Amino acid sequence: MYALLLELPLVAGLHRLITEVQAPHRHAATPMTTIVVAVVHILLQYVHPVAPVLLPASLQAVAHGSDSVLYFQLHQSQGASEKFHGAVIDHYGGEDTRVFKEVTEVGEALEALKEVCGSQMKSPAAVLYDRENNWAIQDAQGPRNENMFYTEAVQKQYRALREQGLNVDVICMEHELSSYKIVAAPMAYMFKDGYEERLRAYAENGGTMVITYWTGLVDGTDKCFLGGTPYGLMEAAGLRTTEIDALYDWEENHGISEPGNHLEISGTYTCKNLCELVKVSDAEVLMRYGDDFYAGAPVVTHKAYGKGHVYYVGADMEQAFYSDFYGKAAKEAGIQAPLGFVPAEVSVTLRENQENEYLFIQNYARETKAVPVPAEYEVIYGAADEIMQPLATRVLKKKK
Repeated sequence: MYALLLELPLVAGLHRLITEVQAPHRHAATPMTTIVVAVVHILLQYVHPVAPVLLPASLQAVAHGSDSVLYFQLHQSQGASEKFHGAVIDHYGGEDTRVFKEVTEVGEALEALKEVCGSQMKSPAAVLYDRENNWAIQDAQGPRNENMFYTEAVQKQYRALREQGLNVDVICMEHELSSYKIVAAPMAYMFKDGYEERLRAYAENGGTMVITYWTGLVDGTDKCFLGGTPYGLMEAAGLRTTEIDALYDWEENHGISEPGNHLEISGTYTCKNLCELVKVSDAEVLMRYGDDFYAGAPVVTHKAYGKGHVYYVGADMEQAFYSDFYGKAAKEAGIQAPLGFVPAEVSVTLRENQENEYLFIQNYARETKAVPVPAEYEVIYGAADEIMQPLATRVLKKKK
């Protein structure tokens, strides 16, 4: 699929319209970020029977690289199985419905933002989400047969990086890594086509790589690697996995920070579902398990490898851990966010061309948020006041 995208001059991304208000962290799986090679990206959105507020969800797509917004469907059909599917024009047929008026507002917003068209979203960080890897995890019998929580693991890391105010791409294993300062590869169970070599080279050449439990167990044909895991990365990570504990839904463990660790992580964090055990060779231990028969065993480690860093997270940690961890890892990697502070439930996304930067700030909270406008930016869309109303979008412009 990714190879095909490289050859296409125009890509239409299909997006079911679920806003971050309905699912507060919907952007944790924003599909638009996967299409980073499109010359023109047009968003095709479903209009559901109970459509949420259309403007912020549509502008979310524009913030992430789309140059236009289309809707499915225009007219609601009179018969057949989808006759009650949402549409811009319903069975009533008038222009005075909420949905029709909000689609009109989207058109007005796109007209106001037409200079953004053609600019690109460049990201300093990426999170691996590979569909074939997901299928392989689902097909394997064990260590948890009910749910391995792969998608949730990806979302936690994506959300944590976005909370720092950073652009983040969602990539597959075919994607080039060298442009990113941080690459997170959670639960990369399957290494296709020598992917471990690419990850190793990425870290060796100066990148910050974050791997987790259940990584590097099988090849592209789903056959187990022999000789230890994570396959091809044991030297780079400074450890070898030995076994994994699958917790019941009601069980939990804890990661306790190691005093004096170089990343200055402090405190205790909850972990659930999967807890992997490792034998450390020359990695630095940042956190240790707090409970069960493996209390005191390493759960989070770091190794300086070549010009870069390899971090290993051995358990399904809570969101708070990733939020704190990536705040420190991004700083270590030298990543500068457009805004110094991003309030909770506020999304910040940057598009740019050769002349200008366009900063999209969106408030997905159900309350007002204070987001000051930096002096070097001018407001080209939305209110100039620093107080942002719920569901409001503000777009700023700065010359390079």
